[in-house]
Amino acid sequence: MKVERTTLIKDVLYMGPKAEEILTNFGMSCVRCPSSQNESIEEAAAVHGIEIEDLIQNLNKIPLSEKIKWKIEKKVEGIIKSRYDIK
Repeated sequence: MKVERTTLIKDVLYMGPKAEEILTNFGMSCVRCPSSQNESIEEAAAVHGIEIEDLIQNLNKIPLSEKIKWKIEKKVEGIIKSRYDIK
């Protein structure tokens, strides 16, 4: 997924922990707040006074392999939890 100005925070977070780390390093520590989930990355950057192009550039540098690895780990975790009834 390529991050653009209109990409929603919830979609950026779905890219994995590195995306959350980048957002936090840019001063967006409230990205897990439910009210921020449907904000675009541009709206959130404006609220925090962040240069949007720098943020987008950093998010788009996350390697595809890292995004895929994280998604596979989450999928396997879900399968194991459901198979062994782990909450």
